[in-house]
Amino acid sequence: MVTAVPVARGAMHSRDLDEVQELMSQRYVEHRTRVMGSADGFVFRSVSAVAGPLTVDQLTYQACLAMGTQPFASLLVVSVLDGRFEVTAGRQHARAGRGEALLYPPDVGLEVVMDRMTHQVLHLPLSTVTRLAARAGVAEADFRFEAMTATTPAGNRQWLATVAYLTRLLSGSDQTAIPALLLDAVIDTTATAALSAFPNTTMTLGYTPGPGRIAPAAIRRAVAYIDAHVAETITLDQIATAAGLSPRALQAGFRRHYDTTPIGYLRKVRLEHAHRDLQTADPTTGATVAGIARRWGFADHSRFTAAYRTAYGRPPSHTLRT
Repeated sequence: MVTAVPVARGAMHSRDLDEVQELMSQRYVEHRTRVMGSADGFVFRSVSAVAGPLTVDQLTYQACLAMGTQPFASLLVVSVLDGRFEVTAGRQHARAGRGEALLYPPDVGLEVVMDRMTHQVLHLPLSTVTRLAARAGVAEADFRFEAMTATTPAGNRQWLATVAYLTRLLSGSDQTAIPALLLDAVIDTTATAALSAFPNTTMTLGYTPGPGRIAPAAIRRAVAYIDAHVAETITLDQIATAAGLSPRALQAGFRRHYDTTPIGYLRKVRLEHAHRDLQTADPTTGATVAGIARRWGFADHSRFTAAYRTAYGRPPSHTLRT
């Protein structure tokens, strides 16, 4: 007989933040969560499937939340279906929105801000990944993931396709078990997809567009400079100098890693800051869309309004009023 591994499914719907925090601490890692703003509309949903060491979990948080976690000792990758969030892990900082995936660095405490987010979580023992990394010649002690976001847009799509396959495999209503051989193959495939999609020490090359090799660390320096000076007037040359790259190499690195330009990335970050300010501002105190836009470097009100509507599906004045 073929050995089979049971598939356990679970579902939860709650409006009790304490209950949700307890559940998620038991399922993943100890953490603390607070609602940013009113908690009256807080809603949480979870639909999970577990087979052996593999977990696929779809979570919805209908609120803006700030979360601090203890370090994860396993591999955990979040794929955003709706909303957006940002994560700080030590010196690393990353943002993800709809259609983007983000890997939580193991062994580092996280600070997470979620904005009305629905996402899928893939949870897998880190030992599975380090075992495959060893086959590639990287000892377990030397292995590490070097960034939270995928190396390329294609890598991001590859990861999303992997998670979609796992979800279909484990979530069928008649799927009560999975053959052990198939589960082993699926786990190896998932670990391989993570090693292929997210920067890690098995990759001997970083970014290799036209100007030549561009190290991932250089792109991270550029992102850190943008994040630190987002409210200031900065130029492409200044960002390139901070990264230790030529402007041409910087442009190529951002196109490969973020599918945009450095200035396009800067504009996106500024728009996210403006969005958060609009959400929390009180118009009765004199806060205005124009004032918030100027604070984040948008001098042209009409262009800001158009960019905001494209990103968030509504005019900024509506966000400020609500």
